[in-house]
Amino acid sequence: MERGYRHNGTAAVLKMALVVAFVAVLAPSARCQLQQIQAVVDGITSPQHAAEINAVLAAQPDVVMSRTDMHTKNLLIHAMPECTLDAVAINTLIQPLGASVRCFQRERLVPGHFKHLDPQACGSSPTPNR
Repeated sequence: MERGYRHNGTAAVLKMALVVAFVAVLAPSARCQLQQIQAVVDGITSPQHAAEINAVLAAQPDVVMSRTDMHTKNLLIHAMPECTLDAVAINTLIQPLGASVRCFQRERLVPGHFKHLDPQACGSSPTPNR
């Protein structure tokens, strides 16, 4: 009986090791496929207002994460490549909240390469999609 238990335990450990290896191999490639969307947001009035904007944007199809910061006026979205959000779509979604974006950028997500956009250094009109 002890031998059967030991065999089942070894099989369970091997299965777990395979799952961990599978996740470790696939996770970076899935993460690298994400798109990073950044923009400067005008019209944010409070942290609660920023949270309202986040709720609207995070609810959009293929958006993985949305973060709007009141102090830096920066918007950061991680999205699947299929996500159709662009500057016009974002402005349409957040205009009813009294906010708008400019200096829109979209590129492949590279972990660790995030830089805030400077609200004073970019133009006052929305930047075309990249």
